[in-house]
Amino acid sequence: MRNFIVSQDLKEITEENLSWEKLFNSTILVTGASGILPSYMVETLLYLNETRRANITVVGVIRNVDKAHKRFAHYGGRRDLILIKHDIRLPFIYEGNIDYVIHAAGQASPKFYGKDPVGTLEGHAIGTANFLNFAAKKNVKCFLYFSSCAVYGNPSEKIVDEKFIGNVAPMNLRSCYPLGKLAGENLCVAYNHQYGVPFKILRIAHTYGPMMPLDDGRVFSDFVANILNNENISLNSDGTAERPMLYISDAVRAYFRILLEGENAEAYNVASEEYITVLNLARTLIDLYPEKALKVIFNKKIAEGYIPAEKNNAGNRISISKLKNLGWQQRYSIREGFKRTVRSLEQ
Repeated sequence: MRNFIVSQDLKEITEENLSWEKLFNSTILVTGASGILPSYMVETLLYLNETRRANITVVGVIRNVDKAHKRFAHYGGRRDLILIKHDIRLPFIYEGNIDYVIHAAGQASPKFYGKDPVGTLEGHAIGTANFLNFAAKKNVKCFLYFSSCAVYGNPSEKIVDEKFIGNVAPMNLRSCYPLGKLAGENLCVAYNHQYGVPFKILRIAHTYGPMMPLDDGRVFSDFVANILNNENISLNSDGTAERPMLYISDAVRAYFRILLEGENAEAYNVASEEYITVLNLARTLIDLYPEKALKVIFNKKIAEGYIPAEKNNAGNRISISKLKNLGWQQRYSIREGFKRTVRSLEQ
């Protein structure tokens, strides 16, 4: 049975005024298919089959079979979802036709940056090269690449748009993630130039929502876990860092809008218009559940392997003007989005 909040989200996503018919009767390959963000895209495509007879086949490339089967348990036995275990650092072979590639695989959690920086960097760089090569052979209609606003590093500009040249330190271990994403972006440009692979890039900021893992090391996941477990929220910093927190259905609507309506060979920032400090996010979640009588505590302990991000310059904002020019609008506030997230996880 599908989670009831997710069902509401899928209905809202597919009611977006987009040229969905471009995806009908196609086969779409999604790497990292069981991850929080790409799995929502997978479910959206399957929902289109249920509600519009779209005749879409989803080929999901996964790393962890148990995780994927758990994530898609309610789709067991369906012929429109094919799951394939594969290490993206190795060349990928699939004999059937593929019309679109949504490449979202790769280690994104900060808990991997100290434990497995090589796997993080290789996954994003080598993995992207492997699937661009695959896309070139399949002559796909579009290669949608999941990048990150982390490619901007610690920007000097107050407003950061897609033309900003990133400020990422190559001698910083934590840079294994943004440098891997930057390599992936330039590989998209190279394959487009040399082999004609059409691509669009999503530069994704902090995104949360139903089905997200609560142990991946990101503060918003930790905070939601605290709320669900009736625990005080523990901060490992002074909490002054700001985050643009975007609810997942708003994000996925943006992803499909870029895929279907965006310009070829362009990058788009996908971020919230609403910023909040880590401390105020903790206070907001506590305020949503006054009956739990929780509080914020400060803790200096940092999990093994976790490398904290550098504090960005105060007042930096990620421009989403390019995305809004496509017709996208944010719908959920931080309070509304986290309320929905907690409700879904309680189920």
